[in-house]
Amino acid sequence: DAAPVRPRELELLREIPIFSPLSPPVVEQLAARLISVQARAGEEIIRRGDQGDRFYIVGSGEVEVLLDGEPPRREGTGSYFGEIALLRDVPRTATVRAATDVELFALDRDDFLPAVTGHAGSAEAAEAVIGSRLGISTV
Repeated sequence: DAAPVRPRELELLREIPIFSPLSPPVVEQLAARLISVQARAGEEIIRRGDQGDRFYIVGSGEVEVLLDGEPPRREGTGSYFGEIALLRDVPRTATVRAATDVELFALDRDDFLPAVTGHAGSAEAAEAVIGSRLGISTV
């Protein structure tokens, strides 16, 4: 079953350290499973404390990441969020809302987890990302 080639989504996935260790066919399968999600400026995409069901990539526009006690952090095209709740099976650690109208690509938990946890290099990259986001040394 050949997945349709989606060059834009493939490029976004290849730029994310979590996915870069994966083989091209696996990345192509993930790109084919990405779901397009639109959010208007000011709309909450995920809320701190909620159950995690998807991993998100910003395709265009900007989002604000809101963590308790920190100023909002703006992130744009190519940034991503949602991996901590999925990989650690914990509630969302931050609220993310659209700072501008935003196009996102979402990967459901059932597609994200096996791809990332089933490959040692990808799992290590994911742990490094989580460590840097949570301020934890992974060494």
